Amino acid sequence: MEKRDIYLWLKSIKGVTNNTIELIENNFLDIENLINASDKEIYDLKNINTNIKENIVKYKSLAYLDKVKENLYNKSIEYVCTEDENYPTNLKYIYDAPKVLFYKGDINIANKMSLAMVGSRKPTDYGIHCAKNISKKLSDAGINIISGLAVGIDSYCHLGAIEGSSKTISVFASSVDNPLPKSNIKLVNKILDDGGLILSEYNIDENVYRSNFANRNRIMSGLSSGVIVVEAAEKSGSLITVEFALEEGKNVFAVPGNINSHMSKGCHKIIKEGAKLIDGIEDILNEYEITSINFKENWKNYDNIKLSKESIKVIETLKYKGVLHIDEICDNTRMEIKSVNTILSELVLNDVLIEMNNKKYSLNV
Repeated sequence: MEKRDIYLWLKSIKGVTNNTIELIENNFLDIENLINASDKEIYDLKNINTNIKENIVKYKSLAYLDKVKENLYNKSIEYVCTEDENYPTNLKYIYDAPKVLFYKGDINIANKMSLAMVGSRKPTDYGIHCAKNISKKLSDAGINIISGLAVGIDSYCHLGAIEGSSKTISVFASSVDNPLPKSNIKLVNKILDDGGLILSEYNIDENVYRSNFANRNRIMSGLSSGVIVVEAAEKSGSLITVEFALEEGKNVFAVPGNINSHMSKGCHKIIKEGAKLIDGIEDILNEYEITSINFKENWKNYDNIKLSKESIKVIETLKYKGVLHIDEICDNTRMEIKSVNTILSELVLNDVLIEMNNKKYSLNV
């Protein structure tokens, strides 16, 4: 039997992890024939929990494997293992690489240049703007975006990538047929309709544990050429992905924020520790020596736009303060709201600013 089918069979048995499979391979040199082994041979396996060995014996049949395959087929889910040519190359060499990945979509995009983007589940308007803007521009520059489908920054990174010309990859902490959170099912469909990829190391009907989310982060980092933290509190779970990236020798980038915002404390912390500060995607492209025609065409050169002194004052205020409400712009510039409103309309029309919800504005960087 092919090793990919043995891996699939084992990963479908309760209690069997990547580590279990490694232990079995250390015990049983010809793992391809494990399903035909005697019960005694399986019970003689060393360093493996007795309950797990009992489960392996219980489900030791080709009929069970056929049922597993049938269930995947009925849900249009495919699988790939470390022995397959189309298994993601970057992922193959990380510590505890998943023996099997379950997926929907185009698995081949996982072998193209990709960057992971992570951040807070409760982002500010500034974080939302940065997530969508940076992911779209990177996508237009030919880079796929990887994230984890969580609400907040993850979701906006996926959406930004979809708006661009490249693809997005979503790594689940649950099985592929059980997207979490349920509120993002429409986003999953958008990812697939756009030619993207959703994947997980968990088979259908597997329970979701808290540890799944950290495990998911190692895959996000493993698939990528680097990790970008958009917005994160000092103890954000997003920083777990950074730890994996550092262990794997990947680049780590961070978007700076307002020094008074607790949602930027995590980014500032990792910048102090050596992460590369980015204030535009050219910082990322230069790191990988990427020249993108799309990037050059889409990058906005404000020097080519004729600006009044008042307009420059508004721009400089937003450069320093970040996202501001129109009333806050008036307070900081000491200008009348009528004049500010006119200036803001002109700057939005010229794509210098982006108007967000509730009359808030940000630079279109």
